[in-house]
Amino acid sequence: MKKKKAVLTALIAVGLLTGCLGRGGNSVLNSESSRIFVTSEGTLQTSTIESYDEQDYYNAEELKLYLEEAAAAYNEAASPGAVTLTSCTLEKGKAQMVFTYGSGRDLVGFVSEYEDRENQVDSIDVTSLGLILGEIQSEGVVLVKASDNKAADEKTLLKRKEAYAIVVESPAPVTIQTQKRILFVSDQAVVKDSHTIETAQGKNYIIFK
Repeated sequence: MKKKKAVLTALIAVGLLTGCLGRGGNSVLNSESSRIFVTSEGTLQTSTIESYDEQDYYNAEELKLYLEEAAAAYNEAASPGAVTLTSCTLEKGKAQMVFTYGSGRDLVGFVSEYEDRENQVDSIDVTSLGLILGEIQSEGVVLVKASDNKAADEKTLLKRKEAYAIVVESPAPVTIQTQKRILFVSDQAVVKDSHTIETAQGKNYIIFK
């Protein structure tokens, strides 16, 4: 187990890319840089990108086995289905590892245990805007429209109360991409494109279709 964890830690923690995000945005998971991805059903995933020298020996099947065993070991300690390896690819000097989580708590626990530095968060949850609008207002948080960075009034927000809402707290900025278009974000977050933001340190809200 220690050997498997050491291999996974080295793969995840070393040489992470910080590629350009692109302006238009896309519903397809970006493969240029590490990020948290939220599907149209509200499912949480992490994508970790690592660069490697193509002259080095990297075996996709061996890497896949290590990652699957790491997920299985975590699930044994947590719960069945807490984390699943969704994909693992090696291509042109770049490795991409995508995991899917049963809950936000599972994402936080697995990412922390295996030292995925680019996707470290203290907490993350996916709910609906209607359920947390009162919380947002009581905290004095200003939600701005992702399209023009102008403050959204209560009437506009209430029209979107069925929309998904991501509540995330992080010790440092992280990249979050949503499969559906982003509608509103906390005013301190940085909108990269119509599907992608960079959070501010601390608590952030991301509302998407």
